[in-house]
Amino acid sequence: MTGDHSPKVPSSPFAPILPLFLTAVDSDLFTFLEEVHALVQENLSLLASVDKDLDAHSLRKKAERVADAQWFASQTLPLPGIPEPAKEPGLPLVLQEGRPRTSAYVVLVAMLLRGYSGAGFKSAEVTSFMQESITLRVFFTNLGVSIPGRSTLTELVNVVSNETRNLLLDAQLARALRLKLDDFKTVFQDSTHVAGNTAWPTDSRLMVAIVSRLIRVGESLARVHLAPIDCSKLRKSLSKMVRWSREIEFSTGKKEGKRIRTRRYANLMAASKRIHALMIGKVASVAAAATALDQPPSIKRVAERAAARLLADLEALDQVRTTCEARVVREEKVPMSEKILSLSDPDVGFISKGQRDPVVGYKPQVARSGSGFVVGLLLPKGNAPDSQQLVVMIDGVAGHTTVLPDVVSVDDGYASTQNMEQLKKRKIKVISINGAKGRALTPREDWESDLYAEARNNRSAIESLMFTLKDGFDFGEVARRGLSAVYAELLEKVLAYNVCVTVRLRKTAVSTPADRSATASGQPMRDAA
Repeated sequence: MTGDHSPKVPSSPFAPILPLFLTAVDSDLFTFLEEVHALVQENLSLLASVDKDLDAHSLRKKAERVADAQWFASQTLPLPGIPEPAKEPGLPLVLQEGRPRTSAYVVLVAMLLRGYSGAGFKSAEVTSFMQESITLRVFFTNLGVSIPGRSTLTELVNVVSNETRNLLLDAQLARALRLKLDDFKTVFQDSTHVAGNTAWPTDSRLMVAIVSRLIRVGESLARVHLAPIDCSKLRKSLSKMVRWSREIEFSTGKKEGKRIRTRRYANLMAASKRIHALMIGKVASVAAAATALDQPPSIKRVAERAAARLLADLEALDQVRTTCEARVVREEKVPMSEKILSLSDPDVGFISKGQRDPVVGYKPQVARSGSGFVVGLLLPKGNAPDSQQLVVMIDGVAGHTTVLPDVVSVDDGYASTQNMEQLKKRKIKVISINGAKGRALTPREDWESDLYAEARNNRSAIESLMFTLKDGFDFGEVARRGLSAVYAELLEKVLAYNVCVTVRLRKTAVSTPADRSATASGQPMRDAA
């Protein structure tokens, strides 16, 4: 044999190269960003709203720095014989020229990208996606910036107010109306369950978790210049409580399971009562010390939050013990409103819908238009009845779209005489409530008409929407906590979904090369849309 046929291994496969003609890839992400850019170009007021949110955030941080500086200045004694300078009246804080901050445009695009990905910037999948995407590299290079860090993006996007997010929804729907992608005359509404960012609650786990946090916070008070709490007795009790909690969980399905659970719950309740009695005086002293703490305001605020956390946990421990005693000892049914479902998110509820597995989380209300846009999103606290959300949603939809719908189609959960009367007052022509209750509220001639039959038949579109949101945008679970933050996360996903609907409908409407050129440039399409 002649020649060298051994495999060739490059010596430096990742050496830098000069991408002379690097272009964005024609992908779903490319068309997504293209539509976002066109939307922002048409609505520059959105950037002003984001800038207003960023300014408010910067002013809050500056106020903290100024307050700390004033505290440090007050610690310096004046020199003998030199009068103190007269204090000038407080003037409103204003932002001065400083380091260039991330532009409102980048923050707005990043917010929609987070909704598009369905996960946070710190997730491994999103990190790889943003670092490896040629399209994003071209996009940010043309902006003259590098892709901001994950923590920076997370902080800035979280600063954007829900008011701004709703303005973005208004702009999306106005664009769809102008491009004749939808007339918003038909609205379908339904609710779904969303898992919160919290563990499944049981009384035994909650008691263990509360005591663990009491120890963790109590022993770390020195960080905020407070005397730490001696938690040695709590640690001994906690190790026993962990063992009893595990025995309760492992007793399920065993012959003596009920007896074991009753005995171990009795141990847990007794331990919780002793811990509450032991800690109540110590925590009260911590709260008093935090109030009198002579430290910079930023540190004092953290100290006061820590004291409030300890007081709230003691109250929660007593509440869990009380409900556990009623449920286990007296075998009473405890109302869900009296139970603590989560230590990390106080706004979650116990959501059970139909034959689906129940979740601890939220029950958002979603409204869908005839062409598939999400035209309304409500997030009530806990497990609010659907019937209380119908009129509020329809009024909200009319506000977002500037169009009063002709047809409203919902299921039996929204049936009530009051809802029918309120929607009739709003001159809605077809009020279709599917199911036995809805049929009883609807005149027979209306129920049997073609319009009502069509409204009932098309109601499955809302089920398709729920599947798409959950499967494609991770709408079924949230990473953030608290009603306002969860609403922001869900609305981001809705906004990203609406961008995708706009792209799909515009592609469907394009039928000539001229139309395709208009679409690529972000210009309005012809009436064929």
